[in-house]
Amino acid sequence: MSIGESSVSEQEMELSEQLPKCPFPHIDGLGLEPQLRHLLYDQPNSKMSLEYGEGGAWIVTRYEEVKRVATDRRFSRAALVGLDFERITPRPIAPPGSIFVQDPAVHRQMRSALAGAFGSRALDRMRGQIQRTVDELLEAMKADDGPADFMSAVADPLPTRVICQVLAIPSDDEAWLMDQVGALKRIDPSHRTTALEAQKTLHAYVVSLVDRRRRDPGTDLVSSLTAGAEEERLTDDEVVSLVISLILTGHDNVTNELGNIVFTLLTDGALRRQAETDFSAAFEELLRYIPFRRGVGTPRVALEDVTVGDKMIKSGDVVHVAYMAANRDPEKFPDPDELKPDRLKVPHMTFGWGAHRCPAEPLARLEIEIALTSLFARFPGLKLAVPQHEIEWQRENVNRLPLSLPVAW
Repeated sequence: MSIGESSVSEQEMELSEQLPKCPFPHIDGLGLEPQLRHLLYDQPNSKMSLEYGEGGAWIVTRYEEVKRVATDRRFSRAALVGLDFERITPRPIAPPGSIFVQDPAVHRQMRSALAGAFGSRALDRMRGQIQRTVDELLEAMKADDGPADFMSAVADPLPTRVICQVLAIPSDDEAWLMDQVGALKRIDPSHRTTALEAQKTLHAYVVSLVDRRRRDPGTDLVSSLTAGAEEERLTDDEVVSLVISLILTGHDNVTNELGNIVFTLLTDGALRRQAETDFSAAFEELLRYIPFRRGVGTPRVALEDVTVGDKMIKSGDVVHVAYMAANRDPEKFPDPDELKPDRLKVPHMTFGWGAHRCPAEPLARLEIEIALTSLFARFPGLKLAVPQHEIEWQRENVNRLPLSLPVAW
């Protein structure tokens, strides 16, 4: 390396150190994080320094600009591989090769392999099994006579059981599997090694699972993916990454939203009455309003200079989009901090946008819908069993949800 090259590198490092810090500390409840609110209203496209990684990252918060970055092919997720990019977790949650870090050509093939698994016919077949699982969990909760913790009784075990049923993962492995997922999403720097070990362990488990299904196929989704890999031109690594992606997203979206929605309905009587009248409208508005995770997720890399809003994002810059902030953009959602089930139907971004929209969204929606309607039908007098201020909130990872939600009926 020449002296000139060394000097430029040092200048860039110095510039990175001067970037404004943007931590996302824990906050109780479901309000939009102060950092995201500030960036949305006052600094919508800003280059910041996050907790982990190097080089700084842009954070884009406004709805139309988030939508643009999420759909513009000049922003690449595949280019993240090998970078120590700025993020809020000690390790990147999405491993190399996963569907979350693929660009359109490969990404389309991988999503196509999942299309049948979460199509309307497949979901119709799953509905009965999900309903039975929900009924079993609610019956067990009722048997205790209350109060009961809705999180441990229903919100946490439901998606674990469902995704393990879809993938034909042995029930004895369920709890262990979710421990690995939880370790990946911790934010404390002391868990950097733990997160790396969890990533390797989860990958090895799924490699073994795919190998077993290839040798002895069944009727589960893993078997379908391995059988259809040749048709979809997927490599074994891509099949493994798809299964890992489903495990990572198949649990948290449902658990987080179930806990948060039930908490919100039990603390807002008027909204609960509206939900009983028009569940569909209330459901979409709750999904828009509730920030079910902390900070920002997997970013993209600019492949060339691109102007976003009034800022020039340079080629090679890392760009985060803040879906939770976009859901509160007053330009798209008037009075964004109010829950209005009758507001105009502007699509929310809770499950992402564009090619990288959550692949398990249809399944997550079905689980949440069945669980909520069944819960309030069986327990019409459901209420919080403790004062609202006593609810404990998740503090250890990127998820935002009640750690426990004591309820009575």
